[in-house]
Amino acid sequence: MFPIIFSPGFRRSAAVLLALSAVPLFSQTPAALNLFLVNVEARLTAGFDYKNWTASSMSTKTEFDRHGAVDKVTIVTKFVRVTNGDRDEDILKAIETADGKTTDVTRETAEKTRQQWAKEREKRVAGSRRSGIIDLDEVLPFAAKQRPLFNFKLRMIEGEGGRKLAVLEAAAKEKDSKLWNGTYTIDPATYDIIRAEVRPSENPTFVRELWAEADMTLLGGKNLFIVRTKMKVDGGFLFIKNVRMLVEDTYTDVKILK
Repeated sequence: MFPIIFSPGFRRSAAVLLALSAVPLFSQTPAALNLFLVNVEARLTAGFDYKNWTASSMSTKTEFDRHGAVDKVTIVTKFVRVTNGDRDEDILKAIETADGKTTDVTRETAEKTRQQWAKEREKRVAGSRRSGIIDLDEVLPFAAKQRPLFNFKLRMIEGEGGRKLAVLEAAAKEKDSKLWNGTYTIDPATYDIIRAEVRPSENPTFVRELWAEADMTLLGGKNLFIVRTKMKVDGGFLFIKNVRMLVEDTYTDVKILK
C-alpha cells in the first residue's frame, strides 16, 4: 500500500495557548492576523502532543489507467498501532477488484505492509526522511519559522447550523515543491483546525497532480486527531513508472495512549 499518513510533527512549546486573547476575526490588520496565526500554532502544538495511539482504519486505494478510467480498487481494513511515533498495522482484510473480478489479497497485503513499516523504522533510526510521510508542519505552515514564507488571508463563513467558522488561506510567496498552499477551516473560539485542503505551490518533478485533504476531530477535550485523509497522486517518468491513484483513509475507535 502506498504509505500516506500525516504524522504529528509539532512538539510542546511555551504555554501560550489559552493565555492569548481572542482575535478580532474580521480585521485584516497584520497584528490581528499574526495573533490569530500564533493562536493556531499554539493550539496545534498542544493538540498533537502525543506519540502513542491506536485506531481501527479502512483504506481505499483507487488506481487509474492513463486515460483516467478506474483500473483497480483495493479496500483494506486494519488495526493501527503507533508507539513512540513508530507505526505498525495489523491487516485484517484486503479485497482487490480489477477487471470485474474480486480477489482476497489479505496475505500479500499483510506481508507488504510489514516490510514497508520495517523499512520506515530503519529510515527513522538512520535519521533519513521516510518515504510517503507528510509531516503536519509541512502542510500546516503556522510555526514561526514558516509563517514568513507565506501570505495569509482570513475570512468568516457560516457553517452547518449557523456555526461561525474562520477560513484561512495560505499561499507560498515563492513556488516550491516543499511549500504547500492551503485552505484551512478553523473554529474561531478554540482555534481547532477542522479541515485542511493542501497542494504544493509547485508540483515536484514528474508530478502532474498532487493534493491532499484532511478532517480533524477533538478527542478528550484536548487532543486533535486526523480522522480522515484523502490524497490524489498523478505522476511518473514517461512510461517507465507511473502512479495514478486516489487514496482515502478513515479512522475510528481512536484511543490516545500518551
